[in-house]
Amino acid sequence: MVKVGEKTKIRKLERIDLDRMVKWGKHDEPIFYHYNFPELSKDERDLWYVLKAKKFRKKCFAIEKLDGKLIGYISLRDIKYLRRESELGIVFDPDIINNGYGTDALNNFLEIYFNKYKMKALFLKVAKFNKRALRCYQKCGFQIIDEVYEEFEEQFMSEDVKKDILEKYEEFDLKDGKLMTTYYYMEITKRKYIIHKQNLELLITL
Repeated sequence: MVKVGEKTKIRKLERIDLDRMVKWGKHDEPIFYHYNFPELSKDERDLWYVLKAKKFRKKCFAIEKLDGKLIGYISLRDIKYLRRESELGIVFDPDIINNGYGTDALNNFLEIYFNKYKMKALFLKVAKFNKRALRCYQKCGFQIIDEVYEEFEEQFMSEDVKKDILEKYEEFDLKDGKLMTTYYYMEITKRKYIIHKQNLELLITL
């Protein structure tokens, strides 16, 4: 299975892809450190692949540029087969962001998700401070269904780094020694996906 869009191709993630992912660039901002692909040994990459891509309730897909360069991956977590829904995760090589690959890849994937796999709903969680990702999700038809204030996903950092984050980003607070921030929970259903796609096609023809 390969789905080709204007800028990206979506296919099943293979074990060999992890050997390319460990060579990706790194985010410089500490609030995005947890999006960096970890520096894993061969055995650890073997285990990562089994845990992320081979479990019953999980699936992973590779994102490539049209020239075949691996630039990201999409994961589905907590797949509920009877309810036909799951949770989305998406990660990109930091060296290629801000070039429209995310929107193209996600639009590509949604067509696979709803039409090939016959799913009914897709959920995701995104930090309020992650404006780039939020814009991408909204452009693809996701809508905010809840807003929560909770612990930041990455707590393993020095006190100096935490202090720097608190000084630079207004979206963060400190509670009991832990960084707190706001997250959005977003959703797109098959019905909303179809309506969103029809609206985009209508805009193109105008």
